[in-house]
Amino acid sequence: MSEAHRSLSACLRCRRQKLKCGGPSKIPCQRCKVSHAECVFVPPRATQPAANVLDLDAKTDHLERRLDLMERQLRLEIEILRAGLAQNSPTVEPANPHDSLLPSNTAVLSAVSRDITSNTASPTITAGSEWDELYTFFRANCSTVIAVIDDQLFLTSEAIKNHPLMSAVIRTIASRAMRPETYQSHVAAVDKLIMHTFQGPVPDFLGVYAMMLFATWTGRTRLMGYVASVATELRLHEAAVLIGNKDIDHTPELVESARAWFTLCCLDLQMNLSRPFVINNMKQYLGFAKHLVMSPYHRPVDNRICAYIQGFTIAGDLKGKLQDSQMRCKPLSQAAVDLLTSSDEAVDNWLHKMTNKFHPLYQAFPEKQDRNRLLIPFAFMKLYINGLALQGMGSVDDLSSDPVRIGFIQRALDSASLMIQTQYESPGFRRSFKYTMDYSGIPAYYAILFILKALPLAHSLVDSRHLLTRVQQAAEMFEEAGAQDTANELRRDSDLLAELTQTALSPRVAQNSSSDIQLSELFDIPNFLEEMQTWDENFPALGIFPWE
Repeated sequence: MSEAHRSLSACLRCRRQKLKCGGPSKIPCQRCKVSHAECVFVPPRATQPAANVLDLDAKTDHLERRLDLMERQLRLEIEILRAGLAQNSPTVEPANPHDSLLPSNTAVLSAVSRDITSNTASPTITAGSEWDELYTFFRANCSTVIAVIDDQLFLTSEAIKNHPLMSAVIRTIASRAMRPETYQSHVAAVDKLIMHTFQGPVPDFLGVYAMMLFATWTGRTRLMGYVASVATELRLHEAAVLIGNKDIDHTPELVESARAWFTLCCLDLQMNLSRPFVINNMKQYLGFAKHLVMSPYHRPVDNRICAYIQGFTIAGDLKGKLQDSQMRCKPLSQAAVDLLTSSDEAVDNWLHKMTNKFHPLYQAFPEKQDRNRLLIPFAFMKLYINGLALQGMGSVDDLSSDPVRIGFIQRALDSASLMIQTQYESPGFRRSFKYTMDYSGIPAYYAILFILKALPLAHSLVDSRHLLTRVQQAAEMFEEAGAQDTANELRRDSDLLAELTQTALSPRVAQNSSSDIQLSELFDIPNFLEEMQTWDENFPALGIFPWE
């Protein structure tokens, strides 16, 4: 009997007792009248429209996704408990290699990310042919620009296309080069998708990578704090520790989760070296990164992750040890001199290992020429380390009376010059600069900023003409990339400094300098600073940093 028919043929009391009833023609019915009970007839339910049925299906799908997420978290807890038992009892069997920490990468890529609800669609969804064009451009020109993000994540076009957040990020990056007039609308779409993840289910594994890629590519350093919190909810940091436990068998899921956490650590080191890190006590995880290279599920990106972690740990250690008060001593204290000297030498040794050693741990890139990309992080780290000597200098007299400090500042200026030169003399870099500027332009900003702050104090002690020529070359790069206002500002500042330091500059920089360095590859250039409003912001900065 249908629900509507039953509602009309029996009162609630008779229906609950599964008894026949006289129907609504007699109220109260005979049984309710005898028992003096209230006799209630319920009107039939309205037929659900098709839209409500679809809404019910959507809610069912949403519930299934929540259950899947809970299952992943429970499986991770089992893995962690087994790890704890293995540490406490050597007789306990190691973890089952079939137990998964997170879904396999293939499963993640082939599944649609429904953590973003169906009614939050991007306003810039592209047609199939347009998606193919944007995706092809991204794979060919953008997927390896950020060296520590695994480019193998982007191998399957259809799987990426079906993931709302990752596909939106890829469209955003490619659109800046191919359809710049749509770039801002794509950025707004990604912002909307990310905002929607603030409530509801935790973003999935690929969603974390999408947010890392978007934050790094667009220079949105504040977003990295949110990415770190999501990664912690997914317990990726625990996977990074488990991978170093010899009693735990490596599984693809465990290695993928650890790789994602170490990728986040690399980006945090690069982007926040001059600010507090977003990952608290990051150093406790970094020593386990080498196990990525030793894993049977090793990928080429793991070598690059290890290389960057080894290099930037040098600067991170200095950041954790050096105090602001040490740098303000006049002359520079011996403790500060020793720290700066040892750190600078360590960076030199790091680059030597990366470019000349052939142990797999040091093969950061597959081709020897590719390893020239490390010149940018190398120059930045030396600029950061030696540039700290500028701290506390308020006048030419302060600097002139401290020859040791002058030596550090000279090395910092040489590194700033190398950074701009390396970018300026790379045809590949300059070709891509128009659409990679928010990421790869920040090191140039950093180098320019230091030159413009150091020259008023040190112009009589260094080669001012050479350094101002580098600033003009940077202006030329920005002009070619369409950033005319930035180029004009750089030229104006260099002209003012030339007048101040009585330096004669050529009216226009030659297209190529006399250096023998010729680099044709896209560089991986870390994004170290927030968007700068002026060239006069304080540099460098020291304070309390959660490093160890």
